[in-house]
Amino acid sequence: MKLGHRITLYSTVSLLVLLLAVNTSIYYLFHHYTLNAELERVLSQSRTAAEALQTYGNDQETAAAYMGASIPENGLIRIIRENEEVPVSVTKEFALNNIETSFTRQETTAHFEFGGELFASARTPVIWADGSIVSLEFIAPLAAFEETLGILRLILGIASIVILVPSFFAARALSRFILAPIKALVSTMNEIRDEGTFKKITIEEKSKDELAEMGRTFNHMIELLKKNFDKQRQFVSDASHELKTPLTVISSYSRLLKRWGSERPEVVEEAANAIDTESQRMKEMTNQMLALASGENEETLHFSRVNLCEAAADTARKIEAVYNRPVNVQCSKDNSVTLADEGKIKQLLFILFENGMKYSDKELDVSVTATDKRLTIKVKDNGIGIPESEQPHIFERFFRVDKARNRKTGGTGLGLSIAKAIVEAHKGSITVASTEGHGSEFTVVLPRKEVNER
Repeated sequence: MKLGHRITLYSTVSLLVLLLAVNTSIYYLFHHYTLNAELERVLSQSRTAAEALQTYGNDQETAAAYMGASIPENGLIRIIRENEEVPVSVTKEFALNNIETSFTRQETTAHFEFGGELFASARTPVIWADGSIVSLEFIAPLAAFEETLGILRLILGIASIVILVPSFFAARALSRFILAPIKALVSTMNEIRDEGTFKKITIEEKSKDELAEMGRTFNHMIELLKKNFDKQRQFVSDASHELKTPLTVISSYSRLLKRWGSERPEVVEEAANAIDTESQRMKEMTNQMLALASGENEETLHFSRVNLCEAAADTARKIEAVYNRPVNVQCSKDNSVTLADEGKIKQLLFILFENGMKYSDKELDVSVTATDKRLTIKVKDNGIGIPESEQPHIFERFFRVDKARNRKTGGTGLGLSIAKAIVEAHKGSITVASTEGHGSEFTVVLPRKEVNER
């Protein structure tokens, strides 16, 4: 069963049950109080007849004449002795004389059914002419009471129908209103599946209910999916483009070797050097792409106590050996130990140091400072700098500020992306401040973590 039908059915049935409960309560309360009122009325008439009989001296003829004048329409008045003998009985419906007699010395009321009709009876004790105590029974039909109950049942039934029918259509309209955003969501999802495109649903800006919030959440999710899809597509495109160049070089020199390798030794050396260089470049690029993919996942981090000053000094020594230029590391006197992945931190430092060396012919300045809550690493070079327009993009994959120079230095455009992924995995931040022609300064801020904070 569809959700809209279920909402309509549930709402209508719930209202029906509620109406039945309310109508039943009203009916039985009315029945109870109206019946008691009728019994009180009959008892009052019985008392009036008993008082009149006492006034007339309980003479049978006089009593019969009075009872004949006081008898209700289609009713019965009679005197019942203790032995249940009936000396006087007055009625216009002789069939009523067949009603069972019952003597009592107390006032009583009752209602019963006789001949398919409902009657009320009241008995009042009276002292008869011979000094004995008799019971005066006053019986009156409850035709008006039954007619009133019938009218009440009709009114309650009509009222229930009048309420249920509009409520049914109101429930259908409500279900359409509730399900409209859901149907739009399902329709959009089907279009995305069938067409392979990312689409959003239309939402009223002023709406603030849960359905509108669901729609906004869906649209936000679509934005994230489209953004990640575009990034993935761009990554594949850039990766294929970057790998295409070394593969082309390798392929070209391989053909050159086949054609001239046996006749021209200088070609062999040139081709071997080119193939080795491009192979190393492909290997480096592949490793960086794998590192970038794994570095984005915090679960791959292996935390241990890391001294950032010692890590920076150790990395600086290795970089100095490669580039034969000094790396000046300055550390604050404060403790620079924190919980981090030592391998990832050293990889981060290596990327930043090597990046500074590639774009500068001078020494590199590194500082490590510590506070109670965070650690700061600054790497400053005195190189070519980064144009202001390109600074927001330097952490994107495969982005190179100067592609020709980056090609010359062997860069892939993945190093800073890996650095950013490592920093974010440690819940930190990385920024750059640069002036073109005057160098760049990268700042890494990491939160200080103790052992019990893991």
